[in-house]
Amino acid sequence: MSRRTDVVHFFRSDPAELLGVLRELGRDRDGWVNIQAVEPEEDDMPDAPPARAGVFNFLTARGPRIPVGTWVPGEVTSRRTERDSVGIQHPGGPKARFTLRDAGVVPPEGATVLSDHPRRGLVLSLPNGTDPEAVLTWLFEASRVLATEPLPDTWVAIVHRR
Repeated sequence: MSRRTDVVHFFRSDPAELLGVLRELGRDRDGWVNIQAVEPEEDDMPDAPPARAGVFNFLTARGPRIPVGTWVPGEVTSRRTERDSVGIQHPGGPKARFTLRDAGVVPPEGATVLSDHPRRGLVLSLPNGTDPEAVLTWLFEASRVLATEPLPDTWVAIVHRR
């Protein structure tokens, strides 16, 4: 089985192109998408702290400095359709669901927490058919709250198709 990967560059303020792709993935249930804010080039930010990386990065109890969101429409098997899921890896530390709740960031209706781990991130199970716009709105807001610095309007989505 061959996989195809597409890259969609978009602005948080105008995600129409990405929403079209998400709706298609939700209808066909044939892949997943990772989204992340795109940092300006280092030359444009001379006072920015260096990105956290290196050999000992695995010892930290936090996820990536720039949050990474993932949405996966549940796969259809011969016996059932799996539930959709959404997740976010972030630098916000443990118990992100409470940080988001306290900031007024509410998950899509019917979501349940599957995992809330400081390195692996927060993962929610969603009812099938959850509107992709609600998922994307939640990912944007969760990223904003859990990021260690303000996020730009420029984002990228990596779309994986099965």
